[in-house]
Amino acid sequence: MKKIFSIFIITLLFFTLFGLISVTSEECTPIIVNKDFLYVGETFTVFPADAKLVEHISTGNVEVVGIEGTRKVYLAKSSGTIIFKNCNDMLTVRVFPKETPFDALKNMLGLGKK
Repeated sequence: MKKIFSIFIITLLFFTLFGLISVTSEECTPIIVNKDFLYVGETFTVFPADAKLVEHISTGNVEVVGIEGTRKVYLAKSSGTIIFKNCNDMLTVRVFPKETPFDALKNMLGLGKK
């Protein structure tokens, strides 16, 4: 009888601990982006859709184009660094300026920005 009672107490404590951990833990999914760097005018998706854009740190400008289920689709409006945050997870996306054919020609001739 003592063995059965001790096994019952141990399993009860185990399931209590397991239940307490599952209740107090946050459901925090990592941020997934289909492109880490892109050019102005390109779109990219961010999973999960509730990932927040940290505007006071981000230097670039993006616009929400649409929502596809659990993903948000963004359009890069200006170059810079875009930072997304979900719980304690932060992810950086870099947006580069789009080079025009005239700029490429100037760079090949050595007349571009230095």
